[in-house]
Amino acid sequence: MLERLLIVIVFASAGFIAYRLFQRWELWRTTRIAPRDPLLATIRPGVPTILYFTTPTCAPCKTQQRPAIRQLLNDLGEGIQVIEVNALDDPAAADRWGVLSVPTTFVLDRTGRPHDVNHGVAGADKLKRQITRLAA
Repeated sequence: MLERLLIVIVFASAGFIAYRLFQRWELWRTTRIAPRDPLLATIRPGVPTILYFTTPTCAPCKTQQRPAIRQLLNDLGEGIQVIEVNALDDPAAADRWGVLSVPTTFVLDRTGRPHDVNHGVAGADKLKRQITRLAA
């Protein structure tokens, strides 16, 4: 029984480490493409940005992610900007940014450099923490 528990712990730890390494690699890769990506041509300099990938048929996007982003916009006002990208209309952009599922959000600093990526729904509190960490 103890051996099985140890095996489960080892596999769970390896999976967590692999996921964190994938996130770091993804951020490193997107940091290289972000400065010349046409999606970011419209961002206001000096303001953190959320790059939000969605599709029209994504239920969690409509019921959870959009309300979280709306709440964040209400809380931070002009201190944040959101760029929403329909991954079906612009699959090349989704491919460039490595989006495998929707919703996916990237938190960009004031210069447009990616600092965090969230695969799946990210609540308003989590997004706010990521943005305030950029200001520190």
